[in-house]
Amino acid sequence: MTKVGNVEFPSKEWSEIFCKKINENNNYKNAAKGWKWPLMFKVIKLPEDLQKKYPSGTIGIKADLFEGQCRGIEFYDDASKGNADFVLTAEYNDWMKILTGELNPVTAILQGKLKLEKGSMATVMRFPSAAVELVKSAQEASK
Repeated sequence: MTKVGNVEFPSKEWSEIFCKKINENNNYKNAAKGWKWPLMFKVIKLPEDLQKKYPSGTIGIKADLFEGQCRGIEFYDDASKGNADFVLTAEYNDWMKILTGELNPVTAILQGKLKLEKGSMATVMRFPSAAVELVKSAQEASK
C-alpha cells in the first residue's frame, strides 16, 4: 500500500477528504470565483502494488468544482470511465511529488510532467491562485 499521511493515494477515501478540504479552504473559495467546470485529475503509470489493485493502470478523480466549492467527487478505478471539461494528467510519481510539496504544479506543467489533457489552458491560466489553493487542499488531504 502506498500511503500519504493516513490514507492511500489515490483512493475513494482520499478523494472524499480532498473535496472536504477544498470546501474548508477560504482562499480557494475566493480565488476560484468564476470557475464553473468539473476537473478530473488523472493518475497514470501506477506503481506495481497499485497496478494490482487497479488493473486499468489509470485512476481518475473528478471534482465537481463550481464557484469556489467542491460540490462532489467521483473516484474512477479506470480513468476512461470518467469525463470532465478539464483533465489534468500526471504520472503517479509526479502526483506524489506535488502532494509532498517536492514539485511545484506550475513547474510540473512547464516541464511537461503535469499535462492539461482536456480543456482550455487560457481558462486555467485565469485562475493561478485557485490552482495553488487546490494543491494546498490536496496536500491537506494527504496529511
